[in-house]
Amino acid sequence: MHDMNARETGPDAWFADLRRAHAVSALAVIALCSVLFPFFAPSSVFFQLALVASLLLLISLPHASLDQYLALIAMQPLLGRFWPLGFVAFYGCVAVTVAFGWMFQPAATALAFAALGAIHYGLGDVEDRSRLRWLEIIARGVAPFALAVLFNPAELGAFVGWLILDVRLATIAIYDYAIPAAIVWQLVWAVVVIRQMWDAMANSSAQAGIVAAEMSILVLAFAVLPPLIAFVLYASLLHAPRHIIDLARRIPGATPLRALNRVLRAAIIPTALTVVMVTAAFFLVSDAPVPRSHILRIVIWIGTSFATPHMILTLLTVRRPS
Repeated sequence: MHDMNARETGPDAWFADLRRAHAVSALAVIALCSVLFPFFAPSSVFFQLALVASLLLLISLPHASLDQYLALIAMQPLLGRFWPLGFVAFYGCVAVTVAFGWMFQPAATALAFAALGAIHYGLGDVEDRSRLRWLEIIARGVAPFALAVLFNPAELGAFVGWLILDVRLATIAIYDYAIPAAIVWQLVWAVVVIRQMWDAMANSSAQAGIVAAEMSILVLAFAVLPPLIAFVLYASLLHAPRHIIDLARRIPGATPLRALNRVLRAAIIPTALTVVMVTAAFFLVSDAPVPRSHILRIVIWIGTSFATPHMILTLLTVRRPS
């Protein structure tokens, strides 16, 4: 494997350096959380949900609120000045389809969402363009799901069963299919880690060393943290900032700092409005007669309904395979 960033110059080199600096910082935070969380964090479900909600709203949400940029890249060449109509129609149709999927075929919807998520995360993580790129996409994209299965099968099975309204089916899926698949996935993980470590030592590749460290620290996180906390730490601290960096990289005619500043400023208003609406909705439904677990399930269904078009747009634009 060769270090792609060694050949980059100008703005590309600047963004590549930023991705590396971000990765090191995020991994340090995740490692620190993994070590300290069992000693200092309350074990209550409320604390965990509050932590997850805070990370999602304040870090993950901004990167998803920039989907209009993705639509501009993907749809303007086809629709011209009517691309906003195409964006709204696409987003609405996909979100409604996923919502109906949760209502009528929740198990199939959960499986499809997890598969799309693995592709989404893999493409977002991998910068390598060698022949073995897809092997690394599988190793890194499947990692959050496979590690949750391997270290917390009972907890994950209970969560999925609650989410799809069928604990028996979720238990069968986790123990009969997901665990064997995750065990096989470990071989892919090992091949990629060994390859990255070899490249780091043989070719003094800083990027390869960071990749090997990231894949190892994620194992630590899922081994010692609750699976939901570990997953959200990965999605919020590693994935979301990378997405913002890659999106700024696609803005033509601007210096790197200006492009990054433009993307961050564009995320402020949608993020703030969403936080206000979510907070207001929380207080409105806090005294509702409907069980809170049912409300939380509906919230997750709605969130994934809007996450799906985001992942598809990202696949078509920023990190599409080449």
